[in-house]
Amino acid sequence: LDGTVAQDAVHPAAGLLAKLEATPAEPVPPVQPFDLDIPGGVLGDMVGYMLATARRPQPELSLGASLCAIGALMGRKYRTESNLRSNLYIIALADSGSGKNHSREIINELFFEAGLAQYLGGNKIASGAGLLTALHRQPAMLLQIDEFGMFLEGIADRRRSPRHLTEILDNMTELFTSAGGVFLGAEYANRDGKNERRDINQPCLCVYGTTAPTRFWNALQSANVVDGSLARFIVLATSNEYPDENDGTGIRTAPAALLERLKLIAQGGGHAPAGNLTGLTADPTTAVDPMVVPMDAQAKAAFRDLSVHITERLREARGTAFTPILARIGENAAKVALIRAVAIDPVAPVIRGDDADWAIRFVGTCADRTMADIDRHVADNDIERNHKRIMEIIRSAGPAGITKSDLIGRSRFVDKRPRDEILTTRAEAGMVATAMKATATKPVMVYMACEWRAP
Repeated sequence: LDGTVAQDAVHPAAGLLAKLEATPAEPVPPVQPFDLDIPGGVLGDMVGYMLATARRPQPELSLGASLCAIGALMGRKYRTESNLRSNLYIIALADSGSGKNHSREIINELFFEAGLAQYLGGNKIASGAGLLTALHRQPAMLLQIDEFGMFLEGIADRRRSPRHLTEILDNMTELFTSAGGVFLGAEYANRDGKNERRDINQPCLCVYGTTAPTRFWNALQSANVVDGSLARFIVLATSNEYPDENDGTGIRTAPAALLERLKLIAQGGGHAPAGNLTGLTADPTTAVDPMVVPMDAQAKAAFRDLSVHITERLREARGTAFTPILARIGENAAKVALIRAVAIDPVAPVIRGDDADWAIRFVGTCADRTMADIDRHVADNDIERNHKRIMEIIRSAGPAGITKSDLIGRSRFVDKRPRDEILTTRAEAGMVATAMKATATKPVMVYMACEWRAP
């Protein structure tokens, strides 16, 4: 200790330390991104126009907005052989300043220039009754909601939010599965003309929301996952928060060919209705007879294979919060395939094999990412929230891991004892691995996140 005793030139544990350093724990691979290829037809034209005019082009967000917009125009005019419709709920996640507002602005401009503004709902929903009143007035409608995370905080918190707000989410959940039939309105004690029950025949509500990821996940609770309200949404995150700016943007003029094709879709491909009021009102006494879009043999085979695969995953995930999300993959994929097919040929659409494959990959990848993000972010109390915050710190360090001293410095929001308990619990669950890493002075403990696999 006083320096008089000779020190070994080689540390006695050098071999063990070298072995530990050479074999780090398995890193956490991110969920594979969707290999985004923009389809053809009016869907591709819309996305291309959005990207060409955006200051910060966002392909994923442009695609999500275009799917919802075309889905609203198709409302009550096209359906699959299983009577699925084009009503989609999509949430786009991107940080502030990343260009997530541009696609909504383009859709507003296109709809106004094409004379289709009646399909645009308001930017905000004040109550569940207000949503139904608007949809009764215009049964096929697109709602574009900015700061969807803030909106979700109000409509998803059943303990603190007033009933007229939570009814919005209740109605949206029910409307999603009512597009192929009649949505029965609320009954009132006093039926004085103002409080009459309003039924809606084959409503088609499309919702496109944009929000920052942190705000969105903080607004959710596990109950929203279990009750299936989140499962109806396709959650679509950008792959590039801040793409390079496009210096060529400025005053824009919508292509005339794009406007004409949007009008054609809104007219049901030019097919003459059976009567002069067909599909124009919400009243169930008015006939609504959408065109049936068939599937070819390859598309049917793709969806049969998907059904078998999803059934296997549902059995593996029995008892978890992920079964509602898995159960909706097939339905949402069929809707996306329907929209893509009509966007390619509005007059005589057919869902082909490539439409089915593309839609299944798109929706499946979004679902896998959503389940991984739920596992990483959604918490119902402070203890669970601290668990997940510490896991995110470890995960963000990458394959090399994070030293214990750095972890302590970045997790000062929690005391030593609960932090140690969290690390022990996560290690026992196989979510965190530890190793000793050699340094110039002494070996240090390193924490590494282990792989998460979707059910």
